[in-house]
Amino acid sequence: MEVQNQLIHSDTLIEQKKLDPLEDGISSVELVRVSGTDVDVANAARVSYGKFVTEITDRDKKLIKFLVQHNHTSPFEHNQISFRIKAPLFVTRQWMRHRMHSYNEISYRYVKAPVEFYYPHAWRFQDTQNKQSSTGAFSNDQIMAQYKESINQSYAMYEKLLEEGVCREQARALLPLATYTEFIFTSNFMRWRLSAGAQKEIRNYAACLLALTLPHFPVSLGFWQEIHVPEIKDEFTDMFTKLIT
Repeated sequence: MEVQNQLIHSDTLIEQKKLDPLEDGISSVELVRVSGTDVDVANAARVSYGKFVTEITDRDKKLIKFLVQHNHTSPFEHNQISFRIKAPLFVTRQWMRHRMHSYNEISYRYVKAPVEFYYPHAWRFQDTQNKQSSTGAFSNDQIMAQYKESINQSYAMYEKLLEEGVCREQARALLPLATYTEFIFTSNFMRWRLSAGAQKEIRNYAACLLALTLPHFPVSLGFWQEIHVPEIKDEFTDMFTKLIT
């Protein structure tokens, strides 16, 4: 975890942190902007009755807990959080299927792709019960060597095309999905890829998003943590606990 710059929020300078979700020294999640507080959640919920508050009371906390428990999400959607993300292409493409969020990504039409690739710490088996999921973990040095060689060959050909005068927008077709990309991601804090059915790598990013956002919405996300994190009975629970302590 690395300290980066400072974040301006509610006219207060806050020490900024960058997290490494894939623990490879390349991946990163950095919080760059926060708009809104728990007070805004309470006011969005109470506007139906023409009510307005300036600070959170115990009554508001009970209301927010009720909203979280019963998945009444619209009062949370008025808050916005922006992050700078560095992730492999295969994670990013799955992430951007969630189209209610806003994204701006680096373009490899404009710049040359970096020599930065994701190498998994372990391989996983295909889940026999869930066709889109994986399970377990195993090591295989031969597979890893072949994986790295395939990436190296693809990137070498990418560089050769550029050297021969081929434009970046065509040469990039050879980049493997393990190539890292960067993007700005703006969202409210609902519907991140936290569930056990999501791919492990994207859940690691979701855990970092939640950990960085929690201090800015301690009531709302505190109740989310209390209600939902115990339901996720796998490595996410341990990772998230490690991030926030």
